[in-house]
Amino acid sequence: MNGNRVLLVGLLSVAAVVAAQSPRGIESRQAYLSRELDRWAVSNSMWVAMLEDPYPAARAQALQVIASNVDPARIPLANLYIGDSDPRVREQVMLAAGRLGPAGLNLALQGLRDRTPVVRQAAAWAACHGGSGAFEALTKLLLTERSRPVLESLLANLWRLGDAPWEAHVARYAGHTDVFLRRAAAYSLSRTGAASARAAQRRLASDVEPVIRATALRGLERGTLTEQDLEPVLVALEDSDWRVRAAACRVLAAHDALRVPADRARAVVSGFSSPYPQLAASAIAAAGRHPGVGATADLLALVDGDEPWLAAEALAAVARRDSVAAVEVARRWLGDPKQWKRRGAARAAFRLGGEIEALAAADPDPAVRLAWLEALGPEEARPRKQKLLGIVERDPDVAVRAQALSLLRAVDGAPEVDRLLELYEGWADDEMPDARAEAVIAAVAATDAGPRRVEILELGLSDPNPAGAAMVSNGARGLGVEVALPAREARHGGQWYRDLSEWTKEPRWLDVVTDRGAFRIRLDLHSAPITSREIWDLAERGFYNGLDFHRVVPNFVVQGGDPRGDGWGGPDFALPDEPSLVPFDSWRVGIATSGPNTGGCQLFVTLMPADHLTGHYTNFGEVVAGREVMTRIRVGDHILRIRTVTGSEPPPLAPVNSPKAGEQRAPGGEEPGAFDTMVL
Repeated sequence: MNGNRVLLVGLLSVAAVVAAQSPRGIESRQAYLSRELDRWAVSNSMWVAMLEDPYPAARAQALQVIASNVDPARIPLANLYIGDSDPRVREQVMLAAGRLGPAGLNLALQGLRDRTPVVRQAAAWAACHGGSGAFEALTKLLLTERSRPVLESLLANLWRLGDAPWEAHVARYAGHTDVFLRRAAAYSLSRTGAASARAAQRRLASDVEPVIRATALRGLERGTLTEQDLEPVLVALEDSDWRVRAAACRVLAAHDALRVPADRARAVVSGFSSPYPQLAASAIAAAGRHPGVGATADLLALVDGDEPWLAAEALAAVARRDSVAAVEVARRWLGDPKQWKRRGAARAAFRLGGEIEALAAADPDPAVRLAWLEALGPEEARPRKQKLLGIVERDPDVAVRAQALSLLRAVDGAPEVDRLLELYEGWADDEMPDARAEAVIAAVAATDAGPRRVEILELGLSDPNPAGAAMVSNGARGLGVEVALPAREARHGGQWYRDLSEWTKEPRWLDVVTDRGAFRIRLDLHSAPITSREIWDLAERGFYNGLDFHRVVPNFVVQGGDPRGDGWGGPDFALPDEPSLVPFDSWRVGIATSGPNTGGCQLFVTLMPADHLTGHYTNFGEVVAGREVMTRIRVGDHILRIRTVTGSEPPPLAPVNSPKAGEQRAPGGEEPGAFDTMVL
């Protein structure tokens, strides 16, 4: 008898009792499982009992709980469902397998042989998370698979195999006739800087589809470029699509040893005044790395402009080129009452040193101190160890302490274990758990932790804030220590979860009104009912009114909804992950996290397909109207309000009464390509 059958037989008697006592009706079981998902746990006996449930939706939902709480100890339970008669359930097994990483590889390999394409598609995604051990099976699948969605899933995720020689297999699809397969190949190739991928990246950079061109150029940001590699970048600087031009500028911003001819340098400078702020920010960043691109005076003019995001990017560019001019501006900005100016100066402070860095590090606003710390990488953190230790010991802000401790951990400069545990106890009154979690993770990582690691982990996993326990669990797993995330109390009473099923029966929409116009989100009530309801309730309370968009990454995401405004804030709760394989195509709406089961109120919208997010972030909606607004949003713009709407799609969005919303679509704007509305 195999191990799975032993487990099944051993639990059947308990399962029969639980099944007999469990609520009747699919909606009751859905309510029970939603509550257990929110608690991060379902008992083993209930999972076994669910094997006999007549409703595939209930069995699939039970598997989602396993996928949400990534615990290798649940593998035998997931294995019990792999022979389920319904492909929706087997697909959920593959979702759990992928989120388990290498520990779930054997499950994923079984799924590759499934008779149903949707299961093989999920299995291909999952097997790519299994590491190099999946290489042989996946390259064989590339030769034998005939389903396009399966191939697409595989091609878009083969980069996860790391050191295995996957590049040549993906590169063969650079000239494929199917645009979706070329897009998927471009995505995997964009995740590597390997020389073996360069020829395919160059070919894809001239693809007919603009999203493929922009995606392929991302790969040229990595590794070392030759003159041959530079050629498609220079061509892309004059592309007809602004997203491709922005991608080319980001390549230049990543490499300061490239020679940019004068005519192409002018193309970069013309981007400074683009009506598309993502292109303008990318062009400014490129000029910062290339002194021959534009004059410093041009950048200083932007510094004195009235667009905070672009002015701050321009100051960072000047700091790379002319420290004397940058010091003068930064000194003035650090004395300005406007927070955005002090934050902008703080991000450039490590390059300017001395007085400027001291002013940034001592600013009374934690968001400014954070901006300085977040600009530091390991190389910059190493000579600042003593300064960072002082911040950990004395700073009053929890996020500042957490970031400083994270930097110290990256350069082996964290305090000794006993001191870390003292700090943990001293931070007991912190409302946010971030610093406590960092202290526990640093203690577990310390070479002198020894046999105390179990005790230290138990301390962190018992944190009174559930998000803190999740952070500790995630951090420990990142160190190779397998820990189970303990169950927490459900956020709501039983009636809330029973009402949730009824609440999801009507279509629901969020109309988000911003400085630049309004956009509409259609909530995905099937894939993420808990998240949809929680965000809906926040919107109805007016929680989002006046909050910032604090993060815009060109060709990637727009993110906002943080009450702190610096990316570290949240509500008074932590959302459970509601993982699904709904792809993060363009215009999907997700929940920002600092690791599994740490989400809250921060929302992001993808601007182009982002395959690496699929299955790892809750995907709970889609922007279905006002998409052009997302291309106009700048860092520091505001969510003015969010209106909730129930039922059939509401009337067209009304104009927004705001000076910033009066902008028209830029001349020469591009028509949507295949991937702007892509559904996989």
